[in-house]
Amino acid sequence: MSKKLQQNGLFESSRMMLPEHREAYILHQEKLAPRTRPSLDAQAAEEMSRLLSNSMMLGDAVSITLYHEHDDIRFTGQVLKLDPSVRTLRLLTQSGTRDIQMNLITNVILANE
Repeated sequence: MSKKLQQNGLFESSRMMLPEHREAYILHQEKLAPRTRPSLDAQAAEEMSRLLSNSMMLGDAVSITLYHEHDDIRFTGQVLKLDPSVRTLRLLTQSGTRDIQMNLITNVILANE
């Protein structure tokens, strides 16, 4: 009995994992792993550009999805300014204005209001 209480304690002799715990552990590790940035085809990029331009000119609200390593980030608002030289846009949201890098945008849709 005293051998079990040495080094790693009682857990030294009981290295067992339930299948449910193993699946949860694998899902957790997949969430922690960084994702790869999706590549956009020319047609999707053109459609997103059109929606952003319409939002700026007509005042339409758009929902913009941004790439992040672990989870997507979504902002909804109206585009105030497009700056192609710096590749940024300024978005007016309910909480204020945000500057967004265009290379992080993965999806643009019209917002349902």
